Amino acid sequence: MKLYSKILITLLVTSLSLNGAFAFSFHKNPDKAKNVEKVKNDEYEKAPFTNDVHSVFSLEDCVNNAVKYNHSIKAAVYNEDVYKSKIGQAWAGYFPTLTAGVDFSRTSNHYKGAMSYASMHNNLGYLPMVSAQMLLFDFGKIKATADSAKKSYEASKEDTKENINDIIYKIKSTYFNILYAQAAVRVYEDTVKDYELQLEQAWGFYRLGKKPKLDVVTAEYNLGKAKLDLVEAKNELEVAKVKLSKIMGAPEYVNYELSDDLSIKKFEYTADEVIAKAMEVRPELISAYKSLEAAKLSLRAARRNFAPDLNLSGSYGNGLGDEYDVVAAKIGVDLKYESVNFARVKKQFDEAKATYKRTLAQYNEVKDDVYYNVKKTYLELQTSRDAIVIAKLALDEAKEQYRQVLGRYKAGVGDAIELKDGENTYLNARLDFYSTVLNYNVTAAELEKEIGVPIIFSDENILDIPKEQL
Repeated sequence: MKLYSKILITLLVTSLSLNGAFAFSFHKNPDKAKNVEKVKNDEYEKAPFTNDVHSVFSLEDCVNNAVKYNHSIKAAVYNEDVYKSKIGQAWAGYFPTLTAGVDFSRTSNHYKGAMSYASMHNNLGYLPMVSAQMLLFDFGKIKATADSAKKSYEASKEDTKENINDIIYKIKSTYFNILYAQAAVRVYEDTVKDYELQLEQAWGFYRLGKKPKLDVVTAEYNLGKAKLDLVEAKNELEVAKVKLSKIMGAPEYVNYELSDDLSIKKFEYTADEVIAKAMEVRPELISAYKSLEAAKLSLRAARRNFAPDLNLSGSYGNGLGDEYDVVAAKIGVDLKYESVNFARVKKQFDEAKATYKRTLAQYNEVKDDVYYNVKKTYLELQTSRDAIVIAKLALDEAKEQYRQVLGRYKAGVGDAIELKDGENTYLNARLDFYSTVLNYNVTAAELEKEIGVPIIFSDENILDIPKEQL
């Protein structure tokens, strides 16, 4: 199967949806599959983005780019092929083993008699030989080994899905952080404009003798601090874009913008429902179970190493010359042990038994981790949802307070310190609100990763907020 086709199939059962009540389902997109560019297994396709071309990426675009070009996903897909080959290697034990060769020799004999009589005798010849041996029955040793390899291969496929889950979470988290950084830049740009106006007002009051020079100095400091905050916010935005580009497999590409907004859509499912679904479909848990089955089959194979092998063997040789003037043929069936060290076999069985017990403990540990992480993330999502409502109330109060303080200052009855406090409170309230919305989105993405299937939100928002305020 072609590399990108394999990645696409995995993506279709793990990709995380953006809209629509909370539900668990696998999504298929046949139109996307039709446009898939074929990639040979020995080729390594690189992201085609260059900075001389501007792009507009939705969240889905970023996910698709990462699935197609992210290096760790490609490595995971190739790792599946490694484990798949081990199945064939195990079954190869039932294929014949061939041996072929030619024995070429020349022999010279020199005889001396008692009466100084001497004679010379030379023998020259070669003997081509071919032999074959095929295992007929080994009491299930090869089958158990092949079955174990198959379970390991199935576990590697689940590992690929888990890898894609992790990459999609990183894409979403970084995408939302860029949206937050963009919002922060807008906040600081508004703050710079406000402080520029305040500096003009401070100079006007100072020239008229209504305010002291301290107000002018304070306004200049506030403006300088706001400009520094704006520079830092823009830098954080660029760093976040570089991080997103790296996950998409094109770390040098930054000439793009994002088309989506931070979301405050509702979801209404219980913790028990999301935990039950995670126990059913989480790739990491399925992989751990497959590994447990593989260890159990390896234990069975180790136990069967005490059994002999039933082999079919045959050979044929046709020699020419004085030395090998012979035709030899042989065929037979034998039941035997092939260089078996029973002490070593016993210790190998003990190792397989201990490995199975260790894998069982690891499976139970993964199961406990899935339960804990889903429950914890679910509760965090509930908390972040409630925090949005509280942060919006605080923002409205801070905005009203700042409006009153600014009005007092313009009327000449307020001072610079009071104005600065009101401005800072409003600034922090705006950033806090965006931060809570960011946390809600990132936590939702994390819950999707912990469950292993998409969260589909309802069309109803947590709050009735105009889109331009998000």
